[in-house]
Amino acid sequence: MKRLISFALVVMMIGLLAGCSCGEKKSEQETTTIAWVKGESLFHETLRGYASLCQINNKKGIKAKQKLTTGFGEVAKEKNLNKRIGYTFADLNGDGTEELLVSLVDMKDKLNNYIIAAYQYTGDGVKRLLEGWSKNAYYLMKDKLILNQASGGEDDAEISKLHMRDGGFEYVSTLAMKYNKKGKINYLYAEVGKPENTKQFQVSKKFWQDKCKEWEDQVDVNNVKLIKDFKH
Repeated sequence: MKRLISFALVVMMIGLLAGCSCGEKKSEQETTTIAWVKGESLFHETLRGYASLCQINNKKGIKAKQKLTTGFGEVAKEKNLNKRIGYTFADLNGDGTEELLVSLVDMKDKLNNYIIAAYQYTGDGVKRLLEGWSKNAYYLMKDKLILNQASGGEDDAEISKLHMRDGGFEYVSTLAMKYNKKGKINYLYAEVGKPENTKQFQVSKKFWQDKCKEWEDQVDVNNVKLIKDFKH
């Protein structure tokens, strides 16, 4: 009898745990859906503009003025833009309202999947926060920071983690690679906000490469929807 009671209790506990797990997943899915509905509502006109321009691109190309006002820049020359432009939402500054991130999508290589432009919804409407291109690329990280890879040519490269605050972005950490006067590469690293490390200090090449890989591995390419699927 005791064995039967014990078995029944175990079964009941498993059922309760399974119920909790399913409930949590359902709640997570509902939260994500609500966030998308809200985001698409707030940024409706902006998203509609991108969707329209992607359609135009397939027929006669995007005009220079339209490239500048949207942040398309160099990616406007890409073919089939409606299959390559994606968008997602992320609360970058923790104020409870998601920002819109429009990206060039490449599922084979996430570091080709960079942000073209990021937008914030304010009391005055929609504000563009940043614009990215291949030599000044921005990526969304899993912790909602922004990763920026910038190149100033063969002798200058920088990779930084940025945090959104007060409608702009502040450096959190940065890695730089620069040539000195003797032609030797200096590998530099700094964590902004720590009094002892407010200036870049020299590190080994291995430290620099390992830190770069660590940051790149944190790039988040999930939860992106193609602009062609936007219901406008």
